[in-house]
Amino acid sequence: MDPGLRVLVDGVVFQLQSRGGISRLYSEILPRVCELDSSLHVELLRTGTALQELPRHGRISYRVLPCAEAYLRPGRVFRPIVPMVQRLLVQLYVGTGSGCIWHSTYYSLPGRWDGWQVVTIVDMIHERFPELFGEAGDDRFRNRKRRCISQADAVICISKTTREDVIDYYGISADLAAVVPLACSSVFRPLDETGLSARARVPEPFLLYVGARSHHKNFGELARAYSVWRRRGEVSLVAVGASWSADEWTLLTDLGIAERVHLLANVRDDDLCRLYNRASAFVYPSLYEGFGIPLLEAMACGCPIVASRIPSTVEVAAECPLYFRLGEAESLLFALDTAVAEGRSSARVHAGTRRAERYSWDETAMGTLEVYRGVSQRQ
Repeated sequence: MDPGLRVLVDGVVFQLQSRGGISRLYSEILPRVCELDSSLHVELLRTGTALQELPRHGRISYRVLPCAEAYLRPGRVFRPIVPMVQRLLVQLYVGTGSGCIWHSTYYSLPGRWDGWQVVTIVDMIHERFPELFGEAGDDRFRNRKRRCISQADAVICISKTTREDVIDYYGISADLAAVVPLACSSVFRPLDETGLSARARVPEPFLLYVGARSHHKNFGELARAYSVWRRRGEVSLVAVGASWSADEWTLLTDLGIAERVHLLANVRDDDLCRLYNRASAFVYPSLYEGFGIPLLEAMACGCPIVASRIPSTVEVAAECPLYFRLGEAESLLFALDTAVAEGRSSARVHAGTRRAERYSWDETAMGTLEVYRGVSQRQ
């Protein structure tokens, strides 16, 4: 690797997420990558206000660029040309990148670029389920993503499943696509003292759902199955995530379970760890995932898991969860009954705790650094 190699990272994801798996990835790995290679300097770019604390390290610097969207008004008229103007602004402020790596966190393009380009692909949900993402903005997103991938010198995929989908949908060379798995925080672990803090106190026993609930997350299937579950009167359902949408609240009300489903927002990792440690089971009903950090968190805490059998979940968690067949309520109900009956001392739960130890952010950072080194050695 050439001494003093610069990596310019667009900070788009930190402007889009107050918390989430994608922003967590960069918060975890960027300081570690700098620590692993003293010749590396990361410059984090953004065009607006960050919704969360940015990653910190002595060799991470920060630059705020003008935001094209703020100047091109009215937005509905100029929206189609915003990406092009933003690329011109990037080029004006950071140059054409000779000897530098552009690493896109959310499918941004730098305009004319004489350096290398790296993009991380976290999932292919927009391509796999276009019927769930059919708005004009979704089409623009897919087109931007396609251009970003087609121009990349290396594509980092967070799982083998994602890599296979990227190669299948975009026809890129397999040599360009590297698998660099994610991890979870060391905060998540089995606890001796599992009392919940006042901020996260919920009725026990309970099933636990964590994360976004829209589109492919398939929370609706879980809610409908829970509404007819024979044990719903004694086991509540706790959802950790954003506030209920109007449609979600209507669904819970119509199903007659609004009083049995409890929502916790802005939950800190230490409280989430306690929830995993107290839950009767963590339920992961997704139609599709690129990886699945909550799976690792649950396994690391020794929590029983009920999950849909999808390729990425099997890749990450193997046979540690109790799987159910998507679209079959009886299959999900049986898995819930089994998980609650087996409890936290089953062989599959112990296997999950051991499996979670295979993943670490240090390994993710090293895999990312190897990609940087690989592209920087190309002529």
